[in-house]
Order: sequence, then C-alpha cells, then structure tokens
Amino acid sequence: MTFKIGDRVKFLNDVGGGIITRVDNKTIYVVNEDGFEVPAIASQLLLVVSQAESMPFTSAATHLLQPDVVPDKTVTSPAESASDYIDLTNDPDESNVDTSVHILLVWILRQKKDRRTVFDLYLVNDCSYHTLYVSAMVSEGVYRGIQAGILESESTIHLTQIPGENLKLVNSIRLEIIFFKKGAYLPQEPMRYELKIDEFYLKDPVNYVTNEYFDEKALIFHVSDEYLMAEIENRSQEVQTQFEKQKIQIDNPPKPEKKVPESDTEEVDLHIEQLVDNPKTLTHAEMFDIQMKRFRNALEEAIHCRLKRIIFIHGVGNGRLRFEIRQTLDKQYPKLSYQDASFKEYGYGATMVILKYDPKTK
Repeated sequence: MTFKIGDRVKFLNDVGGGIITRVDNKTIYVVNEDGFEVPAIASQLLLVVSQAESMPFTSAATHLLQPDVVPDKTVTSPAESASDYIDLTNDPDESNVDTSVHILLVWILRQKKDRRTVFDLYLVNDCSYHTLYVSAMVSEGVYRGIQAGILESESTIHLTQIPGENLKLVNSIRLEIIFFKKGAYLPQEPMRYELKIDEFYLKDPVNYVTNEYFDEKALIFHVSDEYLMAEIENRSQEVQTQFEKQKIQIDNPPKPEKKVPESDTEEVDLHIEQLVDNPKTLTHAEMFDIQMKRFRNALEEAIHCRLKRIIFIHGVGNGRLRFEIRQTLDKQYPKLSYQDASFKEYGYGATMVILKYDPKTK
C-alpha cells in the first residue's frame, strides 16, 4: 500500500495513530495525537482515511500540513470556500460497476500497558461505493456524536475507543450511511443501523476470530447484511399484517344493511320454472327440495327486512308443496299466522304469511 502526506493512519503494533507529515524512503513519519512525530514503516501502518478526507484532530498536526504560501486574495464562491463542500461534477466515471454494498462494524479488544482493557471500534467499507457516514453513541436515550465524514471504498476508519469499565454506560452505536460513486452510478438506498451493546458478549474473547481485515482477532458485525435482513423482516411483517386484516374482513363480513322495502308485501313464485333454467333434468324430489329451500330463504329475508306480509305462489298441483309450507310454518314459526291469499288474484294456489299484526288482515 502506498501512503502519502496527509493520510490518517493507525499503528498496528500500538494504540493510537496520527497523520503522515513526511515520507523519507521507506520511513514514514506520523504525528500522533500528542503532537509528536513518530517514525514507522509501511507494514506497521493501517490506512484510516486518505488526505482528501482527513480531518486533523490536533493543532500540532494541522500546522505541519500547512504549506508556507502567501494567502490567495482571489475572490471565490461560497461553495468553493466552504470546508464541507465536495464537488463531484468533474470527476471521471469509476470503472467498477459492482453495485453490491458491504459495510462492517469491527470491535478489537486490547490490553493496555497498565493492564486496562479497551475496545476499539472500526468502520470498514468493503465495497466499491464511497460513503458519507455519521456515527453516534446512545446512552439512556441521549445521542452523543462520535465521528462523521467520508470513507472511501475499500477503506477502514477508527471510530472510537471505549474503556472496558465504561462499556456498561453505552446502550448502542448508531450509524447512518449514504452511498455514492464518482461520475455516473447506480444509487443505493441510505442505510440506518443501530448496534445494541451486549457488555458480556463484547468482553468474551471467544467471540473474537481471525479475519481478513485486521491482523488481530476481531468481533465483526456485518451491518449491510443485518440491515437487509431487518428490512426483509419488516416487509414480511407488513405483508402478514395486511393478510390478517384481509382475513378478518373475509371471516367477519359487515352485516348487510336492513333493506327498506318499497312495499309492505312481497310476492314469491315457487313454480319450479321460475327457480331453475332446465327443470326437466331434475327429479321430483330435487324439484321439491329447491322449492322448499327458496321458501325458507324468502321467509327469513322478509322477516329480516321487517315486511308485513309475504305471499308464496305454490300452485294447486297435488297439494304437497302447499301442505309442506303450512307444516313448516306451524312447527318452526308458531308465532306467525297465515291464510289463503286473495282468491281473486291467486285462486287456491297461494298462501299469505302475516309477519306483523295488521288490522287489515282480520
């Protein structure tokens, strides 16, 4: 790996890191957090963030990176002078067309010289997209910012270090990420992820394994995979909820509104020709069953709609249908009264059932 002046790096064999201020052959000089310049070789360093994204954390490191030049008095636009402005309009398209995302949070457990245990937390961008990230620590519902910035593709950054005795004070780590590439690219949905802190799980060395990202054993959380699974589960729950609502509607349909009859008397023709299209295909028993079923359904509907009267036209025939209708009324509807319908209109072929008391029927 090639290092250049301005890169922020991490010491692999020691705690901490700093910013590269000069490179002399194979020796790389790094200004640490205390402002001291420490010599190192490339194999002892881990790139955290490149020069374009580096935000020096001490004034000592800052002044070493500033060239001795006369300030340019040329008037610039607010966008050009703003420290948080990033112009990507003239960047060439990146050749990598991979659209997969792979983001990780990595814990490394370390023992300091005074035998205190500390937990270093890293953010790893293991995909072809660059990221804008914001990280925060959550404790008792209160958010405290950790770090924000740009993390290039295939890069790693050290987010924070938590002493072992303070781990119990942290409830979770909050992470928000936006993906982008230089030039034209296929967009990815922004990612919002929260890692719940399990103190005992983090403190157990068994959970730390060898990995491809660090020389030391690490506890790795695949943020992008867990986020995707959570989104799938949420979507599945939404579908299940919608299905249950539909099932409730099917199993418990709304009760039909009571109809307001246009007339207080209904007429029902029970002749088999009025009930089926091709009565010649039916036996006499089948015809009789259809007629009686129509009788019962019409009677129940008339009661539900609060009609005063219903007239069943059964014809004269052999008298069986008329007899069965009246037997059913006597046995199953004893509170209802019935009589022959108007002889002038129906002759002896109809029965009128009185559903409500009406002086006119006396």
